[in-house]
Amino acid sequence: MNIYVLNSSGSPIGMIETYQSVIWNVQYFSRNDFQLVTNASDDNLSLLQVGNLLVREIDKTNNTYQNVMLIAKKELSFDTEYGWILKVTGKGLKNILARRIVWSQLNLSGTVEDSIRTVITNNVINPSNNDRKIPNLQLDDKANLTDTAEIQLLGENIAQWLEDVCTQYGYGWDIYIDSGSFIFKLYKGVTRPVIFSPYFDNLYSSTYSYNLDNYANAALVGGEGDGINQKTATVGSGSGLDRYEQFIDGNNVSSNGEIITLETYIQMLESYGNEQLASYQKTQTFEGEIEPNGVFKLNQDYFLGDVVTVENEKGISANPRIIEIIYSEDANGINVVPTFSEWEVI
Repeated sequence: MNIYVLNSSGSPIGMIETYQSVIWNVQYFSRNDFQLVTNASDDNLSLLQVGNLLVREIDKTNNTYQNVMLIAKKELSFDTEYGWILKVTGKGLKNILARRIVWSQLNLSGTVEDSIRTVITNNVINPSNNDRKIPNLQLDDKANLTDTAEIQLLGENIAQWLEDVCTQYGYGWDIYIDSGSFIFKLYKGVTRPVIFSPYFDNLYSSTYSYNLDNYANAALVGGEGDGINQKTATVGSGSGLDRYEQFIDGNNVSSNGEIITLETYIQMLESYGNEQLASYQKTQTFEGEIEPNGVFKLNQDYFLGDVVTVENEKGISANPRIIEIIYSEDANGINVVPTFSEWEVI
């Protein structure tokens, strides 16, 4: 499979036709990563510069490039059998958002999608300081995602914040190239009638575990103030022996000297508390090895971000989301393996 090389502006400048190995890790919540190993010819050394972009042939449609990778590191070594070898590695193009932080406080209300678009617009596309602008970045059409939240931000790394908030709400994100423009998109996978099971000969092995060691389902969120004057909010629910409590320190959520109303401030505390409480989950996992080329085909019957069904002979089933697709190619052939989120047992 050929790999196109683009310059940092997204214009094609060449192609890599032969290589020893390639790993292309496309992720739903996170920022993607890759590794390419090839011979250190003069052409390859010239093309594979740090800052240039790589796109697989299968991800190119006319002037549109998907699953774009950004070269961040290169290593040159000598091997007595193969001669001079060049290895380049990096993350996806969407990692350019790791170069920006939330520069000034944002108090966001409404849909999470609108909040994400505001963060990117204010800090990357149209910031008050023109030096912070990434000139060819644009927003894709809205995905019309309806989750809502009260969010306060200051100083967060934008890429890391996107990973966290998208994981919380089940969203995927990417930056693709269309006619030289970098396009940020937000999307959500759908539930597919796809089953991985021994009965379909596409589930090789499975392991189930259940653990409550780090579980909490109700929390007191402490905000501004001290002692009896501290503002608090409660999140979660549960009663009797089924209630597991936790304290969450939300002192970093600010009312800006009570400029923000108490009602809105409490809503912000609740949003922060729910975000933190999500990390105190039951460890109920169902892991397994699947056959990606069985009766159900990747990128035909199911796609990155989709929710599918996995079940074993003991009647345990789960609905995991496909959060990663790892493509690898070397002298032994091509291998494509989907990776699942923590499987929620039904």
